[in-house]
Parts: sequence; structure tokens; C-alpha cells
Amino acid sequence: MSPDISNPSKMNGGHELLKHALHNNIHTHKSVSDDTAFDGVAVNALEERPPLTKINSSPATTTPVSNPAVHSKRRRRLTFRPRMTPLDLANPESTNDQFRGFFTLFWLAMGFYVIQTVIRCYEQEGILLSLVFFRLFSKDGVALMVSDLTMVSMTLFSVPFSKLMLKGWLPYDHIGFYLQHIFQGFFLFINIYWTFWRDWPWVQSGFFTLHTIVMMMKMHSYTALNGELSLKRRRLKYLKQYLPSWIAEHHNGEGSPKLSISPSLSDVPDDMSIASEISNKSESDYQGYSPEDAAELKAMESEIELIEEDLVHGKTVFPNNVTMKNYLDYLLVPSLVYWMEYPRTDRIRPWYVFEKSLATLGSFLLLYVTTERYILPKLYDPTMSEPRVIVELLFPFMINYLLIFYIIFECILNAFAEISRFADRNFYDDWWNSVTYDEFARKWNKPVHHFLLRHVYASSMEAYKLTKTNATFLTFFLSSCLHELVLVIVTRKVRMYLFILQMLQIPLIVIGRHPIIRKRSWLGNVFFWAGMFVGPPLLGILYCREVFWTSMKQAGAI
Repeated sequence: MSPDISNPSKMNGGHELLKHALHNNIHTHKSVSDDTAFDGVAVNALEERPPLTKINSSPATTTPVSNPAVHSKRRRRLTFRPRMTPLDLANPESTNDQFRGFFTLFWLAMGFYVIQTVIRCYEQEGILLSLVFFRLFSKDGVALMVSDLTMVSMTLFSVPFSKLMLKGWLPYDHIGFYLQHIFQGFFLFINIYWTFWRDWPWVQSGFFTLHTIVMMMKMHSYTALNGELSLKRRRLKYLKQYLPSWIAEHHNGEGSPKLSISPSLSDVPDDMSIASEISNKSESDYQGYSPEDAAELKAMESEIELIEEDLVHGKTVFPNNVTMKNYLDYLLVPSLVYWMEYPRTDRIRPWYVFEKSLATLGSFLLLYVTTERYILPKLYDPTMSEPRVIVELLFPFMINYLLIFYIIFECILNAFAEISRFADRNFYDDWWNSVTYDEFARKWNKPVHHFLLRHVYASSMEAYKLTKTNATFLTFFLSSCLHELVLVIVTRKVRMYLFILQMLQIPLIVIGRHPIIRKRSWLGNVFFWAGMFVGPPLLGILYCREVFWTSMKQAGAI
């Protein structure tokens, strides 16, 4: 909980002021060790913030936006800048990659794979493709769509809630913080309850639960940032009102006191920020003060400088962002971390959206064929032993894993990024080259990784004074619980297999850092891919065999 920032009796002394300034800026300025990593998280994401840029039609070409108020003192914060996904056909680096031919070979092989499967299906059953799996995931589709829209609409409450925090009626350092988490808990509970009540098959249940968790993350990030900024704005208002009287009381009359602080929050010059004016002050400007008073004045001015920089993102000044239009735009942006202003492309490319939509449909066809012909028959075949099922499912599950990754992170997220003109397409890195599981954890799902880093890892260290080790464990634990929650809803049973495997990543990370593996990167990559091959089929056996059989019966597919 934040200290009382408006009461001068509780905030006396330059050291206390500076300490509070650093406390309030923990989420955007805290430097974290690159050695710590966890599921979906990389502490490497806190970087020096570059000037906001705007780009011409493609994230590959950037043009700096004029920003004369950029302060020379750069602090560490989460970075949003124009980037492209490694597998995007429009990415010049990917196009010129020496292994690009293997990417082409993979998709050609997948095309022949579908043709071969369709021919075999026609020869054996007299049909081109079975609709058994289609009947399963299309069941109750209208109700699912209406439920999903209703669930998303519930998050709109974040806007009036943020306005109440801004006005001080629900201060974020007190009741606002608790109400935020109470509403998020209610939001998660009511949607999970609805999923159980509708008794959807596993596909619909899994989709709705995952989307609910994503919306909860978005809602949390939005209210958390606006809550923190509302506290900083209140603190800034107090400092601007308090500083003139402080100067009049402590200046001894030698020279003329230089005051560049306006009591008005809205009085921020366009050509030069107050933060810039403060930074340009020289030692002569502090004549007429005792050494202790000069240190206290510098601390107050430094705090004002930090807060004013935090209240401005690009050309957007807080609280001008607290609008329904801004929030709806944030819902379309494929980022789980809210920022008042993101780097944008200058236009939407219809052909690019069409390309990603077509790639989604094509990849889903491959996913459907693999699931319907090579996974479902093995999972609910009672005559096949578990070890044999694992062997049979090694390649089908790996193909599906790659296809699901490609559909979500390359096709869907890029399509939404193009529609919202979001320029930072860094949704994943080259996780397939991972040597250790912590490297994989920080590369394969960057949106979640950024959220956990900002709102769980760094926040837990600041708010609860956890060590890096404990914060890492807490983040692993929370991530594992959410993964297990999805499977509990899908399977309607608590089995904890995925939770255990998730937590086992911690000792696996330690093993991956052994000198034998660190000195032989190829060995670490083999160790990583061996786990990726065995893990999904094993989870399929543990969770899905009985559930798939029950779901197919409920849907009338068998």
C-alpha cells in the first residue's frame, strides 16, 4: 500500500521525498537481474525507453516523432517500439534468413500431408473428411459468442472505476486497490461458474476460460496503471502547491529564488517540460539555502521531474487517456500491458489482414485434420496401452503445438495488431533455439511474459518486499495455478498434473545451467526439444483420454 502522499506532516525531509519518489516509480524504473526467469516471464524486458516512433505502413521502417521535451536522464521501463515477428513474410530479416527454405519446406510438407490424409480418408471411409470433430467444437456456438461478448463488456467497468480513482473518491492506495481485486475475483468467478453451468464441451470451455483470463489481465493492467498515475498526479499537485511556500520560508534572501514550478497541473508547456527546466538548473540557483535545505529542495524537484515524466507517454498526458475510446482501443491492441500511447503504423494494410486471415484458415485446416485423424482415434481407443498411445501421439501433438502457436502468435495477434495499427509486433522470439527452459519461458509468449514481469514479479518485490528468488517462485506458482485452472474447467476434475510439471521447470532450469550443458548449446537444445516432444502427449494421456470420450458422446459425435 502506498503512503499518504498528500499529508506534508508525513512526508518531511528530502530523503523521505526522494525515497517516496523511487517507491512510486517501482514498476517503471526498477532494474531487474537478467539471470532470473520464469514461465512466461523474462526480466530482460525492462530496458531504457527510446523516443516514441511512428512508422510508415510497416513496422520495419521507422521515423522519429519530434519530442523536444525528452529528458536526458533515461530511466528503465518496459519498452514498446516498432518490431516485427520473426516468421512474418513482410519481415526483411526473416526473408533473408539462411534457414528460410526450411520454413517453406515445412508448409509444403504440411500441404502434401493434408492431401495424403484426405485421399486415405476417402479410400477407407468414402468421404473426403470426417465432421466428427466439427460437430464437437461447433456445438452451442451462438451461446458461446453471446457469452464472450458479454464477458468482454463487463471489463468496460474499468473506465468509470479509473475516473473514480482519479477524482480521489476511490484512492488506489486504499479502497481502490482492494475493490479492484475484489471485482477481478468476481469477474473470474462468475465467468467460470457460467462455463460450468452451460456444460460446454472441452473446446468451448477452454476457449472461454482462456479469453476470460486474458480480459482479466487487460483489466488489471489498465486499472493498475491509472491507479498508480492518479496517486502520482495527486502527489504532484501537492508538491506544486507546497513548494512556493517552502521556498519563501527557507530562502535566506541571498540572490533571487528561481521557481519554475507552476501550481497548475495543466500548465505544462509544449516546447519545454518543467522536468527539463529543473534539470537545467545550476548550483548557483541554489544560493540562499543552507546545505540541508538545498538538498531537500533538489529532492523535491527531482521527485517532480520523475512524476511529470511518468504522467506523459508520447503525446498523451494523464488523465486525458481515461476515456472509453482509449479503453476500447486498448482492447483491440494485442498487449496485456496497458500504456497510454503505443507506437503505431500510419495506416491499415487490407492485404496484410487478408493474408493473416487466410493463413489462420489454412493452419486451422491442418490442425483439424491432425486432431480428427491422428489424435482423437488414439485417445479414445480403449484397446491401446498408454505407452503405445504416447508413441503414437508424439508427432501429432508436436504438429498441433506448432500450429496452435503459429495461429495465435503469428496470425491472430498480427491481424489484430494491423487492425489497431499497433507497431510493436514482438509477440515471440526464436524460442525454438532455446537451450534452457528459462530461455524458452521468456521467448515463446511475450505478451504474458511482459504482464507477469510488470504486475507480478516486480510488484511483489516492491509491495511485499520479496526477494528475487521468492518473487520468481510466486510468479511460477501463479502461472501454474492459472494453467491448471484451465484444465480443471476443461476436464471437470482436479488432477494437478500440469501444475506439477510447471513447477518442475524450476529444477529443470537449474539443470539447464549446469556447465556441461552451458558449454554445449546443442545439448541444451536437444534436452529442451526432448521435453517438448514427450510432455504434450503425456498430458494428453493424463487429462484428455477420458474427457475426449465423454465430450464426443455429449456432442452426439459418436
